Amino acid sequence: TTFAFSQMEVAGTIGMTKFSEKVNGESIDHKHTVSGKLGFIFWIPFEDSRFSINTGITYGNLGSKFESLNDKTTITLGYVSVPVDFVYRLKPLGSSLFFSGGGYYGYLTSAETESVELKINDVDYSYKTSDYGVNVGAGYVFENGLTLRAGYTKGLANIMKYPAGVDNNSIKNSNITLSIGYIIFKKRI
Repeated sequence: TTFAFSQMEVAGTIGMTKFSEKVNGESIDHKHTVSGKLGFIFWIPFEDSRFSINTGITYGNLGSKFESLNDKTTITLGYVSVPVDFVYRLKPLGSSLFFSGGGYYGYLTSAETESVELKINDVDYSYKTSDYGVNVGAGYVFENGLTLRAGYTKGLANIMKYPAGVDNNSIKNSNITLSIGYIIFKKRI
């Protein structure tokens, strides 16, 4: 029933992503790298159609660039993600500005650099399969179904598996995005 009354959006996203890393409590400098996502988002309206829940499924990459011993490395992590955002539209019908906030859960499917595949959920110093965090954003939905949005995602999970006793180290994802989408299977908006 929920699917029958929701709107489905096909969306593509481009952004800048980087790790927030701490080693022994000190921050490590990482550089941004380009990220991208594709997916489906469902707009599920409440009775007052100014409010809705947006959820869906996306696939895309996160990662970071860093230098060590004059060697530049780019790490790319591929995630299947499920966002759940609460959305408020300024106007319930027609074209409108909207604001969103919520969270996401991501499942890691690949981890690599330019030259090697990295370990996932293996021994110490491998990447964990689970990631989760918070999303905030703002955008504009046009009456014809086109959507434009900007957002920020901050990972809350430590995505690196460290040896027992290593407590002051962590790596977390962050991402700034711009996306364009189109609402298909739409009811009147």
